Amino acid sequence: MKNWYKKPVAKGILLLLAHITAVAAVVSLVLLTAFSSSIMSGDITHAFDRPYEESSSFYDMMYNAARSVKGGISAEENFTAEGKYAPDKLVDIVDFEKNGKISGENSSGLAYTLGELKNWSEDYAEMGGAAYEESNVVVCQKPDGTYHYYYMSEFRTLIEEKKLELEVEYKNTSEFLNELEAGYYTSGYSDGNLIIKDAEGNTQYTDCWTFNEVVKEKYAPVGAKNILEVVNTKPALNGNLSKVYRYLEDVLDSISSEINVYLQDGDTWSEGNTNFTYMFVNEDTKKVYTNNQQYKSYDDFQENLEEMKQEDKSKYVIVRPKLADFETNMDTSAGDWRFTVKSDSDSKKVNCIFAASVDTDFPIQDAFYGDKHEYETYAPYLRLAMFGSVFSALLFFIILIWLTLNAGRNSKDEELHLNGFDRWKTELGAAFVIIVWIVPVMLMGNTFSGGHSYVISQYYDMPYTGSYAGNSLNIGDLVGAGMIAAYTAACFLWGYLSLVRRIKAKTVWENSLLRSILLFLREFWENRSITGKTIGTLAAVILADCLLLAISDGAAMVLLLLVVEGGAAVYIIVKNTIAKSRLTKGIEEIASGNVDYKIPLKGMKGGNLKNAEMVNNIGNGLQRAVEEGMKGERLKTDLITNVSHDIKTPLTSIINYVDLLKRENFTDPKIQGYLDILEAKAQRLKTLTEDVVEASKVSSGNISLEMMDVNLVEMLNQTTGEFAEKFENKNLTIIQNLSEDSAVIHVDGKRMWRVLENIYNNAAKYAMSGTRVYADLWADDKKVSFSLKNVSEQPLNISADELTERFIRGDISRSTEGSGLGLSIAKSLTEMQGGEFKLYLDGDLFKVTIEFPKVQKGD
Repeated sequence: MKNWYKKPVAKGILLLLAHITAVAAVVSLVLLTAFSSSIMSGDITHAFDRPYEESSSFYDMMYNAARSVKGGISAEENFTAEGKYAPDKLVDIVDFEKNGKISGENSSGLAYTLGELKNWSEDYAEMGGAAYEESNVVVCQKPDGTYHYYYMSEFRTLIEEKKLELEVEYKNTSEFLNELEAGYYTSGYSDGNLIIKDAEGNTQYTDCWTFNEVVKEKYAPVGAKNILEVVNTKPALNGNLSKVYRYLEDVLDSISSEINVYLQDGDTWSEGNTNFTYMFVNEDTKKVYTNNQQYKSYDDFQENLEEMKQEDKSKYVIVRPKLADFETNMDTSAGDWRFTVKSDSDSKKVNCIFAASVDTDFPIQDAFYGDKHEYETYAPYLRLAMFGSVFSALLFFIILIWLTLNAGRNSKDEELHLNGFDRWKTELGAAFVIIVWIVPVMLMGNTFSGGHSYVISQYYDMPYTGSYAGNSLNIGDLVGAGMIAAYTAACFLWGYLSLVRRIKAKTVWENSLLRSILLFLREFWENRSITGKTIGTLAAVILADCLLLAISDGAAMVLLLLVVEGGAAVYIIVKNTIAKSRLTKGIEEIASGNVDYKIPLKGMKGGNLKNAEMVNNIGNGLQRAVEEGMKGERLKTDLITNVSHDIKTPLTSIINYVDLLKRENFTDPKIQGYLDILEAKAQRLKTLTEDVVEASKVSSGNISLEMMDVNLVEMLNQTTGEFAEKFENKNLTIIQNLSEDSAVIHVDGKRMWRVLENIYNNAAKYAMSGTRVYADLWADDKKVSFSLKNVSEQPLNISADELTERFIRGDISRSTEGSGLGLSIAKSLTEMQGGEFKLYLDGDLFKVTIEFPKVQKGD
């Protein structure tokens, strides 16, 4: 099959395969990325051959377990008292923010209970931006440079009750308070002097301003009515209100989730629930944290460390203050483990030792046991995913090359075919494809991201990913990745193949929006004599507006400018529209044949006036050309008429003398034959002369019509009778199908007879001998139609339009008695009488149809 690869079916199959390979490659890549911790260490080709306890997944699980344990130790110290969660424990916000420790004491004066902060933190997370109050605090500066803080309502009340007197330059008290509450002043009043005095007239403050983004207080600090009372009474906090609120926000951002993690983790890492054993030793406080009761003693911790190292079938790590003392039997980094142990602020300041081990027999079905099971179940398939992604990507690029080579081609021809999108402007097409791609992909990404399982209370209970409490990969994620890949492939192929077709057609730059802009700028520059005036006028108007606005009072002048310029613009647009309308009407009139029409020039100016004058001159030129043409046609008609008249006189004598000679009894048959030929040729010359004169009169319109109502049925019956002998001599049978009712039309009877005579005469001359000629007449409420059809004796080797031209016959090479003017005259006379003349050719079938409006009764 020739060019099978260019057929739509082949291209459709290739496009489908391209989408399938793209989806396969992306899904495989997602799997590889999700499980990268298990395959990206060492030689990737042998990554799947390692046992679980030597895999990166196991190392990451142990690493994250250590972080979880270390966080649990810090949480236990902060959130408990006597081994239990203590909601009444005091939390000093400043101390907790700086040191990360909850001592249970109120040292800074800004303290809340643990339970209050937990509830407040949960509400804070839900409220988001609604957790703030704009312009709710007023900062007043004392003469000594210190500050006093008021809530806005409190400050306004003190002013209104005359307990404080506000003296502000350029403003009255009420106006200033309103502007202060609206947040106009955030760093001091700058328009003049400001003094706030007490009731005795003593100066209390020399400036004031508003403080934004105040955290809504759900609870009051312990021992105070609100935060401002604490800040006003504690010199260490005076001038640090922004820090106080920042400390509070930091605590509210995290403390609820930290408490929930501590409470929900429960006994995840307790002895008997995990294969993970840990020991954290604070050598400064001599305290040991462990999940193995045998390791509780500080005095024995060195021996316990050695015991952890000697356990059979275990993986261990021991982190000491110095990197040189790091011990492990795993392929892991000392620096990473030291950072994990020293990650919180408390551990950074103390000498501590952290040791952890995992029983690699996994006797307890914990997170390690589950991760090992998932590793051994899914790891073998990752090799298939790896090679599958490479193979799919390679096959996709092969298909892409194939589609590139055949883009814009089909199996029918070698032409390059562009679709409608390929004709868009290059930049617009590219932008459209990107928008069509990026918006649905973002929506699909947000939709499928909701399918992740977020692990909080358990270490890990989903297929391994090597990250603690991370996002687990599920079937919904793979479906989402596949859908995004398929849609991305569709958009990419759409845009890419369109670009390829544009490159092949060399329209990338030709159809570029940038090129159009550059061409416009070039055209603008080439016509700068005209465009410069417009730009200059516009620039002058803008400059005048700017100057007036600069020296005016604003709103009133803007309104005046809008009114004046708007009125001027309307006037110019209306005048220009009227001028353009006159030009359009003038062109339409002249184009329709009314060359005498003149565009009114009154009120026109500039370019419109010049254009109107040129259009009028075109009309004058056309009128002269028409007059010259009509004069030439009259001269030709007169010439034809005169020549024809001059030919008729000797031709009549020739015919008469031939007739006289034929009456003589010539015995020589040759002479008789010569006379017959001479008579036939003379008659033909006479017919030709009459037809030429008739055609000349018709073409020049030099015919007067005497219109009357004529019953076409009667005229057709009469014509059929007249031509009966001619048809019989040619062995033609005429089949009439005429309406029994009268079919009255309004025509010139004499000219209509000539039309029918020419039509019937054409059939009598050129119809195939021994065939039928069909005459059909039908009428409806609006028109009367008549057709005459026959089978041509000679092949019809020309078109229907050519047959109605002058001196044309069906077979140009043959010689007949016709003049070639019959059908041309019939068509012209039909149209002059308001009818329609049509020819239909189909092989050797010849059909003439004439139509006239039907005369209605009572007209």
